[in-house]
Amino acid sequence: LLTQEFDFDEVVPVRTGESLNPLDSLRNSKFAKPFQFLNLGILAYTGNSQALAQVEFDQTKLEGSGSIGWLAWRSVYLAKQVSSKNQAMVLFDWIKTSIFGRDLARF
Repeated sequence: LLTQEFDFDEVVPVRTGESLNPLDSLRNSKFAKPFQFLNLGILAYTGNSQALAQVEFDQTKLEGSGSIGWLAWRSVYLAKQVSSKNQAMVLFDWIKTSIFGRDLARF
C-alpha cells in the first residue's frame, strides 16, 4: 500500500504521486473500516473481597456490587488468562492467599 507511487529504479526512491504524505493514499481507502467502540463493561476491585461490576450483553446491562461484583471480577479475570497454565497458577495463588494470607515479608 505504501509503495504504490514510488519509483524504485532510482538510487533514492522518489514519490511520483500528487501528495508527498504517504498516508494520504490510506485516508480514502476501502481497506479500513470506521472505528466502532464495543463496551464490554466495567469491573473494579475495591478491596476486602468487594468489587463493582457493570457487564453488558447485547442490550442487557447487569450491575452488581459487593460479593456479586467480586465473583464477576474474579470470573472474568480468570477467563481472560492466556493459557490454562496461567489459569491454574492464578487459581492456585488465590487459594493459597485465602488460606495463608498475603506474604508481606518483602514489603
